Amino acid sequence: MFSTHLAHKSHLKIETLARGTIVINSLERSVHEEIETRIRLYDFSTGKQTFFQWQAGMLPSLPGKRVLELGCGSGDVWTSLLPRWSNCELTLTDISEEILVVAQETLMPFSNLASSLKFVPLNFNELAAVVGPFDVIVANHNLFYAQDIDALLASIAELLSTNGVLICSTVGQDHLHELATLLRLQRNDLPWGAEQWATCFGLENGRALLQQQFSQVDQFEYDNSLHVNSVEPVMAYLLKTMKNGLADWVAEHYHEIRAAVSAAMVAKGYLRLTPHSGFFIAHKNR
Repeated sequence: MFSTHLAHKSHLKIETLARGTIVINSLERSVHEEIETRIRLYDFSTGKQTFFQWQAGMLPSLPGKRVLELGCGSGDVWTSLLPRWSNCELTLTDISEEILVVAQETLMPFSNLASSLKFVPLNFNELAAVVGPFDVIVANHNLFYAQDIDALLASIAELLSTNGVLICSTVGQDHLHELATLLRLQRNDLPWGAEQWATCFGLENGRALLQQQFSQVDQFEYDNSLHVNSVEPVMAYLLKTMKNGLADWVAEHYHEIRAAVSAAMVAKGYLRLTPHSGFFIAHKNR
C-alpha cells in the first residue's frame, strides 16, 4: 500500500539521533540542489538511455524481495525497476525529507507494482539503528560520502539476508575529466570532486573494497558522453555539486570560469564531457 506521508520511525524501528534543526534543514537543501543540478547537466546526454534506465536493464528480475535503498534521491531508478521487480517490499531512505516527498510523487503512478512502499528519513552512516534483514540493498552514487567506507560496507553486509545482494553505483577518477582539465588551466592544483569521491569508493577500488565483505563482486560500466551547449548547467554543477572548497573557488572566479567554459564551446558549438560511471553487484554468499 502506498503511503501519502513519510514513514514514521516505527516502520523500520529506526531511532532518530538528535541533530540541530538548522544543520539538517541546510543539509536537506544542499542535497536537493545537488541532485537537481546533476539532472540538468545530464539532460545533454547523447545516449539513448539514462544511467538508471541502463542500470535497470542490466539487473536481473528480482520480484518479491525485501529491498532497502540508501539515498533514494528523486526515485527515478524505480520507474524502470518496479515493472521488473514486482511485489517487492520497498523501503526507500534519504537524508533529505524534501527529496523523499519528490520520490513519493515520482513513484505514485507505479505504487501498485510494489507490495509495500515506505519512505524513511535516514543518514546511512547510522545503519546500526536499522533492523533487517533485506534481500537487496541499493546505494546509487553515494557510498563515496561515507564517513568510514569499510564500516559502512560491513554494516550493509550485516543487514543482508544469507543470499542477499548489494547493488551500488559510483564514478571513476576520470569522471568528467574534460571539465577538470579546463578548470586546471585556471588553477593547476585544483582539487576535482570525482577524484576525491573515487578515492573513497570508485570504479577503480570499489571491487577490492566490496570483496572484503562479499563473496562475489561483478562490475559494469556505462558508455556515454554529454554534448553541453549551454554554459549555465555547467556553472550550476560546479557551484552546487562540487565540494571541499571547489564551489567557493568557482564563486570567487565566476566570471573568468564562465568565460572559459563559453570559449570552449565555440569550436564545435558544445563542450564534450565524458561521464565515467558504473555499478557493482555484490553477493553476500555465492
